[in-house]
Amino acid sequence: MRPLFFLLFLIAGLRVYAQGPDDFFTDSLKKRLAEARTVPDKVHFLMELASVVADSAQQEVYAGEALMDAELSRDRLVMVGAYIRNGERYGNNQGLAGNLEKAQRSFEQAAQLAKEAGLSRLLTDSYASLSSVWRNKGDNEKGLAYSNMALAVAINTDNDTAKVRAYVSLASAYQEMKNMPLAYENYSEAMAIAEEGKNDKLLRSVYWGLNFFYGAMHEYGKAIDETMKAYALDRKLWSGYEMLRDLNRVGELFGFSKQDDLALKVYEHSLALADTLHYGVFKIYSYFRIFNLYYGNKQYVKAEQYLLSRPEMQNYLVHFGFRFYPLQIRAAALTEEGRYDSAFYYFREAEPLVLAGANTDVRIGFYQSFGDYFIKRDQYPAAIGYYKKAYELVTAAEDLEYQQILADTLRKLYERAGDWRAALTYTRLAGDERDSLRAKTQETELMKLEVETENRRKERAARDEELNTERRHNIQYMGFTAGLVLLFISVVLLGRLRVPVPVIRTVVFLSFIFLFEFIILLLDRSIQAWTHDEPWKVLCIKIVLAAGLVPLHHWLEHQVIHYLSQRHKPAVVPTHKKSIV
Repeated sequence: MRPLFFLLFLIAGLRVYAQGPDDFFTDSLKKRLAEARTVPDKVHFLMELASVVADSAQQEVYAGEALMDAELSRDRLVMVGAYIRNGERYGNNQGLAGNLEKAQRSFEQAAQLAKEAGLSRLLTDSYASLSSVWRNKGDNEKGLAYSNMALAVAINTDNDTAKVRAYVSLASAYQEMKNMPLAYENYSEAMAIAEEGKNDKLLRSVYWGLNFFYGAMHEYGKAIDETMKAYALDRKLWSGYEMLRDLNRVGELFGFSKQDDLALKVYEHSLALADTLHYGVFKIYSYFRIFNLYYGNKQYVKAEQYLLSRPEMQNYLVHFGFRFYPLQIRAAALTEEGRYDSAFYYFREAEPLVLAGANTDVRIGFYQSFGDYFIKRDQYPAAIGYYKKAYELVTAAEDLEYQQILADTLRKLYERAGDWRAALTYTRLAGDERDSLRAKTQETELMKLEVETENRRKERAARDEELNTERRHNIQYMGFTAGLVLLFISVVLLGRLRVPVPVIRTVVFLSFIFLFEFIILLLDRSIQAWTHDEPWKVLCIKIVLAAGLVPLHHWLEHQVIHYLSQRHKPAVVPTHKKSIV
């Protein structure tokens, strides 16, 4: 059974889902909308409502009103922002057919307006969003083109947010094209900008991208490391929504690595955190992931029981246009229990709804589920019919792993049906796909090796640069020390030569200035280490140093000048008057 990973994607786009006792979220937004006095505020709250209300028709009403107000304002900043948010609203709900196209149109409108108005940061956002749309539609080349356009706009600005967004978009595009070294290189560029600017939000976005980068290479341990870095920053920023999303992603990664017990514990921790933060509505994130954990392990009865025990999950599916999921899940559970007549009824109820409103992933899952039903009934021709439909869709999507799984299943079905010719055909197809998977695995391992090699190269370059810097600094310190020694040798020689007093004063003054500034220079590194560059601590230490060194400096300088000056004064010879006789 193909796991319902598309459900996870849908829930990832859900910011708030208000039901029952948590209606105060929507009520609060409505109140703030009523109090809004400026067009930007009004558009903002309308778009928020369009994202949170349960009624899909009402969502369109709010979004339409927001776009109308933005257009009538003729404020390009407000207009572009409204179209971007509208595109994100559709893009976060890709389970329904046609939503990607609607997202694309909104982002294209935003890009056109931003370009005409010279809004570089928003133009970067629009191009990056269009890149994501085209990648989700399977056109990675066009996705890469839009990411490059985003970078071309961002690179000519001083806006770090735009630059990081562009580099992360470009990294994601290369990642989809399986060019992992270039993907990693662009993530590194984004990381360098975020670190230089010391911007936690930008760092968090890079960590979040890297977690998917390592996840794509099945390095789930490293992916979890990056997600936990993002979680640490979100705790620092105290962003409840992001913290919950981080935990759910960690649970998902544990699930991918077959550590279901750990995944379940992380999801439970996420539920507890939602309670602590009083974010009751956000529990639906974890509910669906726990449900998917059961469903992906073919525990259909347990998955259905979990779904039925939480009405908010059912309400979400119905209100957001996914009425066929409860029917399909019910049918799968009844099939597991052996209640075939009832299961057939629910499959037939769900089928037209799936065909009318579901995307490719949803249809594949449904065809496979219905095919499994017919396998249990030993109705192999019908099972073959549905598995062939699933196989055709998977082949079009170029999903080699599921192509091989479905081809193997079709081979077995044709063997049971006695069609040996067709069975041989699918044996060859499964073999070809297995070889392709093996080659793909080798390619993934090679990409891992290339990324590790690039990592080591950068680390080696960083170490070499650090050593070169340290060597250069040591040479300078040695030069300072030699210069200081020469100056004080000059001071000693002044005591043996007859030179004017002003020259003595100048040389002594320069020598002691050099000495005490050199002492402070040497202490600075230790001070930075002790204080971690905390300004008030540095200031206090510098005041104490100045209080001790400045008087010492003046006293020593005065004593040395006085000593050397006295050595050059002619000796006073006492004179005796002759007595007059």
